[in-house]
Amino acid sequence: MHHARLFRARLTFAVIGLLVPLLLAAWPATSSGKAASRAATKAAPAVQEAQPPAQDPNAQGLLEFFKNENAPSAKHLDFQITAGFADIRTETPESSGRYFMAGQQIVGVAPDIYRLDLTFKHKYQRDIIDLAPEYFFTQQRSYYFWYNGGNKIVFKLGGARKEFKIDKKELTQIRVKSPETYTMEKTKLGMNMSFSEGGTTVHLEIKFI
Repeated sequence: MHHARLFRARLTFAVIGLLVPLLLAAWPATSSGKAASRAATKAAPAVQEAQPPAQDPNAQGLLEFFKNENAPSAKHLDFQITAGFADIRTETPESSGRYFMAGQQIVGVAPDIYRLDLTFKHKYQRDIIDLAPEYFFTQQRSYYFWYNGGNKIVFKLGGARKEFKIDKKELTQIRVKSPETYTMEKTKLGMNMSFSEGGTTVHLEIKFI
């Protein structure tokens, strides 16, 4: 009996002696693998790169839509043309008469100097009534003027000058609501201009903005 217990004890120690080196050899690799995995997980966001923006499918259409925004235009003008017409004398009675303003554009050509391009149309009056489409005579006129935002506008008409004085650009009204309170209201004013060159007399209505 004594010899049997001694044999089992020696066998147990032998097995433990074999297992301990194996466990010690496996433990550093497992620990280092877990540490490397944790380090890789933490470092992953640092190596992510920003994605380039995707091209908008509407980009070309937007460029076409806004293409006129880069066209030459008047700068520092504080008025706009709101209405106009012209009395034009041509070589034929049919195309002579009063024309309505169908289009206008102001183009800056130099500091404080602008070109006003006007398009006028006049309806052809037929002697008989028929089913033919309406016909309009078209006349185009261009005039240069100087304006620096002050109190006058000067047009160049051939070799002559036509000056228009500006009295007021806005009207200020004070409305008293009570002895302690009041309001101040500003109203932008308009102005009429008429000038002639050759067989054309132009009438314009402008409004300050």
